[in-house]
Amino acid sequence: MHPQRGRFKLEKLSKYPHLRPEDVAIWERFIAAHPEAYDSVDYDVRVGEGAPTPPEAPPEIADDFHTLTQKRIDVVAHRPGEIWIIEVRPRADQTALGNLMGYRTLYQRQFSPAETVKLMVITDRIGDDDRMIFMTAGVPVVVV
Repeated sequence: MHPQRGRFKLEKLSKYPHLRPEDVAIWERFIAAHPEAYDSVDYDVRVGEGAPTPPEAPPEIADDFHTLTQKRIDVVAHRPGEIWIIEVRPRADQTALGNLMGYRTLYQRQFSPAETVKLMVITDRIGDDDRMIFMTAGVPVVVV
């Protein structure tokens, strides 16, 4: 079952699970520019099965191995009728689009949300070719 709301308000935090310092700078600029964009958010949302645990792994490692090999969504944002899967990335390129498409597939399979699941990349810069690729795919790019 998927969360109806995120655990956090859309506001600056002292720490963001999974976001690297360069991601945090971009994300905080987005929050400052769009403080009312979402009702709530989650960070480091894990989806997918993860890699199979090696048979030689001791049992105390098995759970950690599963968790560490799952896909990790930077931000899942909520507002009425919509769930946004957001990739926060410096210098976004087409690999971010591939990640987003995979995350959406896994998120929908795992949580079966009734809401529309949308994709977005938030970045500090993107090249013209990559911007066109995102546009063609219908995925918004926010440069902050």
